[in-house]
Amino acid sequence: MVARVRCWIATGAVLAAALLTLPQAAAADQRSWFSRAVPMRLMALGDSLSNADLARLLDAGGYRFAIVGRSRGRASRDYVIRSFSPDPAPQLYGVVTRAAIERYDPDVILLMAGTNDLLRVAERKPGYTLSNVVEGMNALLAEIFYLRPHANVIVAGAVDGPRLLACDVVDFDGIDDENGCGKSARPSLTTLVAAYAARDFHVVLAGGMSIAVPRDKAHFPDGVHPSGRGSSQALARVWMDAIAHETTDDTLAAGR
Repeated sequence: MVARVRCWIATGAVLAAALLTLPQAAAADQRSWFSRAVPMRLMALGDSLSNADLARLLDAGGYRFAIVGRSRGRASRDYVIRSFSPDPAPQLYGVVTRAAIERYDPDVILLMAGTNDLLRVAERKPGYTLSNVVEGMNALLAEIFYLRPHANVIVAGAVDGPRLLACDVVDFDGIDDENGCGKSARPSLTTLVAAYAARDFHVVLAGGMSIAVPRDKAHFPDGVHPSGRGSSQALARVWMDAIAHETTDDTLAAGR
């Protein structure tokens, strides 16, 4: 396992370094991200995402859209690409991401990954560190933009469940919190997204995902998955707020 993780990190580092040789992505495309009048294809990639509820919010907001990459699994997962089984993110990096992007050609990618890795950090599994988890996301973003330099990507942090270490979630997201963790100077999703955005890649951070759902048994029955009452709607609202922020016409009124 340790060897595989090291190989994944090394491969991702090579791809991320290669990405720096690409031209700044937005130089040939200055279009706005979203307009209700223009159809968009959204694809969820990573952790289990609540896109059935997101679809209802998009409908209510008057957006024209299609959510692609639907699985044939249970109804609650109809809008989710099951990108990995209970195993680390290396299953997501590589063939799964490449095949999904090439098959569905999404306009917008909703990317939320890292929970499984953060579980292993909390369990002190060999080879798993916060730095490696962030570098894994770097490799994943590099792969996405290597395949689609003009892709629109919305990145969300991990949802803070009881089985994760609260300060790990804070450090992974790169935010200050109210629990005494403070703000880490290490690389995080915040610094990672800022670095890509500085090179004019279309990527933003969906703020507030980590605190969207209360960290308790009622909302996390298994300690990991936010499946309690109102949880999926709360996650969908975080995605919707990020989409509305990048929409060029009137501010989304639905649900406000």
